[in-house]
Amino acid sequence: MRIGILSVGPGNIMNLYRGIKTALQGYEKLSVELVDKTSEIYDLLFIPGVGHFGEGMKRLRENKLTGFINKHVEDNRFVVGICLGMQLLFEQSEEAPKVEGLSLIEGCTVKLKSRRVPHMGWNEVIFKEAFPSGYYYFVHSYRVLCDEKYIIGTTDYDGERFPASVRKGNVLGFQFHPEKSSKTGKRLIQKVVECTLYQR
Repeated sequence: MRIGILSVGPGNIMNLYRGIKTALQGYEKLSVELVDKTSEIYDLLFIPGVGHFGEGMKRLRENKLTGFINKHVEDNRFVVGICLGMQLLFEQSEEAPKVEGLSLIEGCTVKLKSRRVPHMGWNEVIFKEAFPSGYYYFVHSYRVLCDEKYIIGTTDYDGERFPASVRKGNVLGFQFHPEKSSKTGKRLIQKVVECTLYQR
């Protein structure tokens, strides 16, 4: 099984790489690779990111990665967006109103209502699916708005409940950082890999 992490966007690429490698110690026949070109297809593809929606989409388009991501979706491979990467899965964002997102899930992102932004720190996430509920680490100022059918995990911050995780088929999104979320984040990464293995 091959796992790819897009390495051209803004964000904590190496933190995610190390987090996934650590979580998967003991798993046989798994490879984790940083991806900066579009010649390979992976069983599981991560889209990480921290920063601005417009800049994230610009880098994906400049490196011809939007079609690469779509190819994975068309081939029924798992695609997972982390933090900004989750927001990029949607159609648009208030952060960059004229920029079109990947449009893999219907919806948009809007700024958090709280005066205390960014939302930074640990919050409890309650999952509907088999992923582990618990406390995860967040760093973000925007949240997604989408149909309830796509929401598989929620969290509350300063009185506002919003999606912490979404899913549409094999497209997954996590607003938090599993690689910074200690043992719970490690278990979540393992669950994502197990979903992928089961699907193959």
